[in-house]
Amino acid sequence: MEALFSPTLIEAVRDKFWYVTEDSQATPRIFFDSAAGSLVLREAQAAIERYSRMSSYGGGLFPDSLVVDELAERARAAVADLINAPSPPCIFTGESATAVLRRLAEALLPSLPDGSRLILSAADHNANIDAWRRTADELKAKDFDLQMVRFVPETGTIDLGHLESLLSDRVRLVAVSHASNVLGAENPLRDVRALLDRKSPEAVLVVDGVHFIAHGPVDVQAMRADAYVFSSYKIFAQRGLSFAYLSNRLARLPHYKLAPAPDDPPESWEWGFRNPADLAPIIAVRDYLAWLGTACFPASAESVDLRTRVQRGQIAIRQYEATLVRALFDGVGTTPGLRAMEGVTIYGVRDPEFYHLKEPTVAFTLQSHTSDAVAATLWRDYRIAVRSGDHYAQQTHRHLGITDTVRASLAHYNTVEEVRQFLNALGEMTRRAPRP
Repeated sequence: MEALFSPTLIEAVRDKFWYVTEDSQATPRIFFDSAAGSLVLREAQAAIERYSRMSSYGGGLFPDSLVVDELAERARAAVADLINAPSPPCIFTGESATAVLRRLAEALLPSLPDGSRLILSAADHNANIDAWRRTADELKAKDFDLQMVRFVPETGTIDLGHLESLLSDRVRLVAVSHASNVLGAENPLRDVRALLDRKSPEAVLVVDGVHFIAHGPVDVQAMRADAYVFSSYKIFAQRGLSFAYLSNRLARLPHYKLAPAPDDPPESWEWGFRNPADLAPIIAVRDYLAWLGTACFPASAESVDLRTRVQRGQIAIRQYEATLVRALFDGVGTTPGLRAMEGVTIYGVRDPEFYHLKEPTVAFTLQSHTSDAVAATLWRDYRIAVRSGDHYAQQTHRHLGITDTVRASLAHYNTVEEVRQFLNALGEMTRRAPRP
């Protein structure tokens, strides 16, 4: 698997991003905080600059307005390539994934029968919990039955046995992440859909793809999701825009829109026209993944279409990141991995049997240290950027019996050498820690 990412290719990848080896203040650092927001592609940022000069909105009959209309279509097509959506009109934009999920809840829940059961996931970001819980609470007369499906502590993935026990013909919604932003393991979404087909065929499957989108191939048709939502800033672009795929089943739901706005999706779902500079970067991201797919699988590059090259780039990322996962857990050379460190508690996957489920996102605590203290020390003494807190996933932490964790979250622009430096730093901290 390492062969896909040669040292030369890794350097080429790193050259395509801003602030890989130093921050915006020119301070040398190691960036292990991609789950909070990935590094930005240079070409994505260049696209922002190009289109930020345009003053026109779409819908006009003059050239600049037509350019903006074309840009919106190209952005939808790029997203369709990223997630294997059937066609660009299945894609609409929103201010954030949080906003889009709330909008979906406001459209879907009023249409459901009274007493419907709604199943949420304990491993999810609050964006995919609160949207449904709060909207259901505002519709008290509907008397919804909200249930929380557990996750398997050893993997951090949804507990299929528990899910099956909750399913019946009353279930109308299952909302789950593609991968937990804390535990970082891919959920078996095709198995989830298979269970729904058998026991709850009327249920809608809504997938929060925000954490997973940068880490591997996404196929909304294969998983048969009714909605798939992600944010630009988690996949090498910028803050301020999210994208959602909707099946025809959801796209035609009655939903709030201004009277003059188009009646048909995707525009009918969008509140106001998007900044062209926000739309342009996702096209650069798509093209980057296609470049990566060609670089990693060059032999037949001429014979495959753009979408296939994008998927190959995503597959290459997944395979290379498996190397980073093994390095984090098992160590690098003589440097011990997290599994061997005394005083370190890892949450979610830690057994090699389940490494294949895992992105390089690790949540842990260090004995005798608060999570904030670990993150602060890693930055102050070692210039390693990680994050501490509940990561907007309070239910996940409650399920684990804790309030917060340290999260180190890597991406394919990170290196095994950076992992070694992180492990050395954490090892020094464990050796300094007072024993209980």
